Amino acid sequence: MSNLIFNPMISLSIMIPYSIIMIVIIILNKKNIINRIIIILLILVISQRPMLKNQEDITFSLDLDVLFVIDNTVSMKADDVNKQTRLEAVKKDCISIMEKYAGANFAVITFGNIAEVRYPFTSDMGIIKDVINRIKVIDPAYATGSVLELPYDFMKMFLESSKSKDKHQRIVFFMGDGEVTQEDDKTKLAKYADLQELIDSGAVLGYGTSEGTKIKIEESVALKYVADSNGYLLDSTTNPPSIAISKINENTLKALATNLDLDYYHMTDFSILNDKLDNIKGEALENEEEKEKLNKDIYYYFSGALVVLLLFELYYYRRNEQ
Repeated sequence: MSNLIFNPMISLSIMIPYSIIMIVIIILNKKNIINRIIIILLILVISQRPMLKNQEDITFSLDLDVLFVIDNTVSMKADDVNKQTRLEAVKKDCISIMEKYAGANFAVITFGNIAEVRYPFTSDMGIIKDVINRIKVIDPAYATGSVLELPYDFMKMFLESSKSKDKHQRIVFFMGDGEVTQEDDKTKLAKYADLQELIDSGAVLGYGTSEGTKIKIEESVALKYVADSNGYLLDSTTNPPSIAISKINENTLKALATNLDLDYYHMTDFSILNDKLDNIKGEALENEEEKEKLNKDIYYYFSGALVVLLLFELYYYRRNEQ
């Protein structure tokens, strides 16, 4: 009965005295007492409009537009994040963030050789989870190097679009290992400072270790040219090519965080984000919405019984008048 609620059409303060008076009159009249008392009780119940609470139809929306910017360069294949690859750790963290912000809007941008919009803002978590799970590192045979400035234009476009929404907060999570293979990229990161006014909160998240590790390549159109006999990526800048060792570049990631005016976190465990995520959610507006009808009316069941009893009352009246 915990799901039974009432939405009165007539106040109980009126209906209870009315019902008592009518029941007294019926008893004093001494005719068809049971039928008539039930009629009065049914009218009382119907007037209070009984309903079943349908909790499954309740949804909540958060006034957050969360933008994931994900590095999918070859180095994200390095498996030095709790025995999983950096990209696998990123995917796992994205899903955890989404579950924390259920009801928000999410969008995904990746950058490897080029920046790509994987999906624009949507509240459909199923779609975004599928998009994130399908992200792969670029084929090392086609890799042209790491350039952190690549997603700038798409980020600006998404954030400006989000700004047009009333009361929406814009949250950015920039996720990668910070490796830069094109030297002038560091100076170009300064342009990210232009996005500060478009971002309400978020973080730059770093993946990998300072010691670094080898990168295992399972698939490539030119595997024997980009990897050694054991499948480890080769560094083509050395002569002869040697096994590449990928390391996190926290200096670059911290510089990016400074330009975006965001906090930087070295992601060794997701729990280090808990306070940040809680603070963001605490400042968001949570709106209760109805998909269809929030509660299910059941007063018409009582109405049907009332009609039957009224017909019987009519029959009783007409029979006694004859």
